[in-house]
Amino acid sequence: MAELNCGMKCLKFMLCVFNLFFWAAGIATMAVGIFVRVSANNYSALMEEGDFKTAANILIAAGALVMIIGGIGCCAVVKENKWLLLLYSFLVLMIFILEIASGIMAYAKRDKVINKIEDAVSKAITNDYGQEDKKRFTEAIDKAQQELMCCGVSSGADWKNSAWYKKSDKSESVPESCCKKMTDGCSKGNSSNIYQEGCSQALQDFVKSKMAVVGGIGVGIAILQILGVVFAICLFRSIGYEKI
Repeated sequence: MAELNCGMKCLKFMLCVFNLFFWAAGIATMAVGIFVRVSANNYSALMEEGDFKTAANILIAAGALVMIIGGIGCCAVVKENKWLLLLYSFLVLMIFILEIASGIMAYAKRDKVINKIEDAVSKAITNDYGQEDKKRFTEAIDKAQQELMCCGVSSGADWKNSAWYKKSDKSESVPESCCKKMTDGCSKGNSSNIYQEGCSQALQDFVKSKMAVVGGIGVGIAILQILGVVFAICLFRSIGYEKI
């Protein structure tokens, strides 16, 4: 009996430690969701805003849910309540299954998202930039070119096919936001001061980097969830039936 009590104490301790990590993972997930939403807002005119807001909101909600489930797990451990342990294990397992399903869906849609970005950047640069009624596109392109250090769709040469260039006096081949160092007239005849990478690829890399962060956190949480279910089931089996 002493060995059983010792084993239960070890399991309770491990499950409590696990729930601390689980809470931390929940906070991290919420933080990443907020970060993704704020980052995507900078380029919302160039991306499917709804998709990114939905993804960010799911991360924020998932983080909050993980923290709540962690609380249920702690209560189950302290009270040594088998039904709470079962509820805890079930909820953790459901989140794990939803994460796997969401990951598969995101992977399946990755090419579609990338193609939408390329089309949106091309349209914004060719048709919308500099137009009085399309200021949000102008601001998004300027911000992207400066922050992502890029110019044009695939290169600065794309600007010569744009409505902005055709209406200009042709003294500048690209907007000043293409300049590595922005000064008045910086885009006139000084190619060494112009970013060479296209914004379509730069924005795709930006999105992929955010997806990699989300994916990495998802894998980490999934591993924690599996450990949590194992510990909870072991503790469930160790608690005497008089605790029911």
